[in-house]
Amino acid sequence: MSILRVAVPPKLRPLAEEIRGTRYRHIILRGGRGSGKSWAIANVLVANAYAEPLRIIGLRETQKSIKESSHRLLGDRIEALGLGSFFDVQDKLIKAPNGSEFAFAGLREHTSDSIKSYEGFDIAWVEEAHAVKSKSANVLIPTLRKPGSKLIWSYNPDQEDDFVHQLANSGRDDVLVLTANWDDNPQFPPELEIERQALLKINEDLYDHVWGGKCRSVAGLLFKRNWFKRFDLKDAPKNLNYYLSSDYAAGPDPDKPDSDPDWTELGLFGMDSNGDLWATDWWSGQENPAVWIAAWLALIKRHKPLAYFEEKGVILRTVDAVMDEAMRKHSTFVYRHPILSAGDKSSRALGFAARAAAGTVWIPNTDWGDRLVNQLCAFNGQDGRTDDMVDVCSILARGLDMMRAAPPPPAEKKAAPKFGSVEWLMSSDEKETAKPASYYR
Repeated sequence: MSILRVAVPPKLRPLAEEIRGTRYRHIILRGGRGSGKSWAIANVLVANAYAEPLRIIGLRETQKSIKESSHRLLGDRIEALGLGSFFDVQDKLIKAPNGSEFAFAGLREHTSDSIKSYEGFDIAWVEEAHAVKSKSANVLIPTLRKPGSKLIWSYNPDQEDDFVHQLANSGRDDVLVLTANWDDNPQFPPELEIERQALLKINEDLYDHVWGGKCRSVAGLLFKRNWFKRFDLKDAPKNLNYYLSSDYAAGPDPDKPDSDPDWTELGLFGMDSNGDLWATDWWSGQENPAVWIAAWLALIKRHKPLAYFEEKGVILRTVDAVMDEAMRKHSTFVYRHPILSAGDKSSRALGFAARAAAGTVWIPNTDWGDRLVNQLCAFNGQDGRTDDMVDVCSILARGLDMMRAAPPPPAEKKAAPKFGSVEWLMSSDEKETAKPASYYR
């Protein structure tokens, strides 16, 4: 057996000691962001798969593509450990000449019959385990039945009643629970320190969830309901500089007619002379690009925004030329400014949260306004939730440097006093007094 030493944060070292032991069936790693949980698991799994033939399955509740799995992380750790010549990192699998194998799958896509193909695996690593439903877990656990097989669960605590959180708190003798947070990770990167400090300044409750590994509560969401000022659309300022922001979706999948497609959201905001943001128009739809591009053009034609902010990515690359052609065809134009996606969802939303916390965001009393506030107040930065309207606001805030406040409204002119009235006489005297003195020789 070849032995490979790998780095593991001190609080998580029992993982390396117990992964091939017989005492624990379940090993649970939990805690906030930046604790090194995923790296520690990947390092330990790679080292053990190098030392002896192991079949390992990487799982999560939903996996739409291999990019959503731990495949990339494991491949990166293999290279970092200098084992690129030993492991064969394929598109969907990772194999080794000693018989070790890594496979990847989503639990929701499996039935009790189809998941039986994994019963011979030695280890199952369940990522983002807080999202795993009881139904999925109760199908998986009895399926992994090879003698000595283990289930590794990693998660950031979310809800008290999540299956994995209840398992962690069950007190069972066959469950090992390891808890670590950012300050337990000697390799905590400075880039994450910036994000940690930023969230701490804005929302301590959400900070305790994201970085402190505490379960999420209503008070722990990023946006507070009382931050948003509500208004009737008829009372919106007349003098606004308009900007349009969006979150694209590809539309319904013809191969999955029963699936619930993602939403495309188009949001129009105006900036007043004080720099406040007013949401004044919105379009939402689970439609294909032809439909939402038409809606996008209608908003541009109606409001003539000074700029349009959109997120760079696969969908934009697909529809970019079509959108430009649509503008030319309908003689309706706007300056398009693509914004690179950077950081996680919570980090990208911090700019808009800062504006809202300062009381400078106005949302109308409309159905879509209510839906926008509800999405913002339910947002927690986790994947798999409906937060497309939040993404629109996040993209808009990342374009703030390009936005400018509207000029102040012109001062109202006073009505001229009635001829011969006392006011008229007084104003005439004021005009005479204001004239510069004239001197004659």
